[in-house]
Amino acid sequence: MLLTGLWALPMLTAPLVWAAPSRRAARLLALAASSAVLLYSIWLWGPFSAEEGLLRLHESGAPGAYGLRYHLAVDGVSLSLCWLTAFLSLVSIVATWSDERPNAYWAAFLALEAALMGVFLMQNLFWFYVFWDAALIPMFFIIGLWGSGNRRRAAFKFILYTFVGGLTLLLGLVGLVALHHQATGAWTWEIPELTRATASGPWAPYVFLAIAAGFAVKVPVFPLHNWLPDAHTEAPAAGSVMLAGAMLKMGVYGLMRILVPAFPALSAAALPWAAGLGVASILYGALCAMAQKDLKRLIAFTSVSHMGFCIVGIFSLTPEGLSGAALQMINHGLSTGGLFLLVGFLYERAHARGLDDFGGLAQSAPWFAFFFAFVMLSSIGLPGLNGFVGEALSLYGLLRASPPLAAAASLGAVLAAAYGLPSFQRVFWAPPGPASRSPLVRDLTFREQAVLWTLAVPIVGLGLFPKPLLDLVAPAVQSLAQR
Repeated sequence: MLLTGLWALPMLTAPLVWAAPSRRAARLLALAASSAVLLYSIWLWGPFSAEEGLLRLHESGAPGAYGLRYHLAVDGVSLSLCWLTAFLSLVSIVATWSDERPNAYWAAFLALEAALMGVFLMQNLFWFYVFWDAALIPMFFIIGLWGSGNRRRAAFKFILYTFVGGLTLLLGLVGLVALHHQATGAWTWEIPELTRATASGPWAPYVFLAIAAGFAVKVPVFPLHNWLPDAHTEAPAAGSVMLAGAMLKMGVYGLMRILVPAFPALSAAALPWAAGLGVASILYGALCAMAQKDLKRLIAFTSVSHMGFCIVGIFSLTPEGLSGAALQMINHGLSTGGLFLLVGFLYERAHARGLDDFGGLAQSAPWFAFFFAFVMLSSIGLPGLNGFVGEALSLYGLLRASPPLAAAASLGAVLAAAYGLPSFQRVFWAPPGPASRSPLVRDLTFREQAVLWTLAVPIVGLGLFPKPLLDLVAPAVQSLAQR
C-alpha cells in the first residue's frame, strides 16, 4: 500500500478540513496533510530505488470484468511528477496562509492534490480517467468561488473545454481498449499491456486523433488553449500555481504514458504535424505574452509557449527530446508557479495587476525585485537556471528529427526575453504608476521570502545539476524511444 497513501491521505483529509471547527484549524490540518504527503513522496525514493524494472512499487487488486482493476505503479517520470505535485501543494498552502478563506478552500486544494496523484499513479485506464475527470471538480470551484472579477465565466469556460476534451479522450481510450481486444481477443484496461502492443487497424488513426485531442486540450496546445488565459487571470494565486505547475502536466504525461507508446508508427508519421503545433504554441504564446498589459495574463500565455517545448520534445521521438520534455514539465512548474505567486503577492497589496499600474518598485520593495528577476530569468531560460536545460534538450531532440522546425522553435527563446525583461523593467524600474504610490505595496514578508527561497533552491539545483533527475527518468525515456 505504499503508493495508495499518496492520493488517499489528502483525499481522506479533505472532508476533515472542511468540517474543522475553525479556519485556523482547517489551515493547520491542510498544512499537516500536505507536508506529510511531500515527506512521504520523498521517502518513497528509497523503496523505488531498491526495485528493478521500468515500473516499480506495483499495487494491484484482483482483475474484474473486462480487465478493470485497481493498479498503481511508478516510473521515474511519474515519481518526479508526484514530487512536483506534493511540493507545489505545500507551497500553495503556505504562500496563502494569511488569506481568510473558508474551510472548503483548503479542502479543495487537498482534493485536487489527491486527484492529480491518482492520474500520475494509475496503471489502469479506467481509474486513470476517473482521477483525470475528478481533478476538474476542485479546480472548477477554486476558480469559480474564490477567483476574482469574471471568475464564474472563467470557471465555466474551463470546465466546458476540459470536460469536452475529457469526453473526447474517453472515446479514444475506449477505442484503444477495443482495438486491443480485436487484435488479441482479451479485454484489458491495463496501460502497460495496451502500450506494449501496437494498436492497429482501420480505426487506429481515429482513435489516435481522439486521444491526442483529449490530451492536447489539457496541455494546452494551440489552437485549443483558449480556456487557459481566462482561467489563470481569474483564479486565486494558489489556484494558478496548481493549474500551471501540476495540472497542465496531465496532458503531457498522457502523451508520454499512453499515446506515443500505444501508437509508435502513427506518432512517427504525425511528427511534422504534432511538432509543428508545438512550434506554433511556442511562437504564438510568446507573441501573445508580448502584447499583454495584465501580468497574470502575460504569464498565462508564457505557459502556452513553454508547454510547446514539451510537445516538440515528445514528438521528436528522440531520447534527448523526451528527456527534455520530462525535465521541462518539472522546470515549468517551478518557474511559472513562482511567477504566479509573486503576482499574487503584488495583487494582495495593490489590488492591481496591470504593467502600467506599477513602476519604481525596485527601490521600495528590493526583495520583490530580486525574486521577480530571478524567477523571470529562470522562466526565459537563462543558462545556469532550470529553464535552460529542458528547453535545450527539447530543441536538440527536435533538431535531430526536423532541423527546420527546430530553427523555428528556437525563436521562442528570443521572444521569451522580449516579453520577460521588458515586463520586469516596467514594473520595477519605470516611472511610478498609480499602484506604486499605494502604501499597501510593501516588500515581501519573512513567510513570503521563505516560500520563494524554497522554490529558488530547486531552480538553481536543476539548472546546475540536472543529471540526478535525468538519470531518474532515463529508463522510461529510453523505453519510449525504443518503441
